[in-house]
Amino acid sequence: MFAIGLLFYFAFSVSLGDGLERTMEDAGIEEQEGTYSGLLSYGGDYPAAFAAGLMGAGMTFVVVYAFFRISKRRRKVEEKR
Repeated sequence: MFAIGLLFYFAFSVSLGDGLERTMEDAGIEEQEGTYSGLLSYGGDYPAAFAAGLMGAGMTFVVVYAFFRISKRRRKVEEKR
């Protein structure tokens, strides 16, 4: 029941904006373009987003693989002692 209530709350409150947006409108300030874009930004088109996703997944795999490989070596060295 609570989830259904949240659904209706968010469905109708989206058009109202949040407090920061309202304050910026009242002060006459417009939102500026971001000053920083990430190294592997997803970009605006599908191929760029797909490539960035693959690179991120690949880097994550390499880091996790290296971590477990190093920890396995350490266990072998400790067992030999």
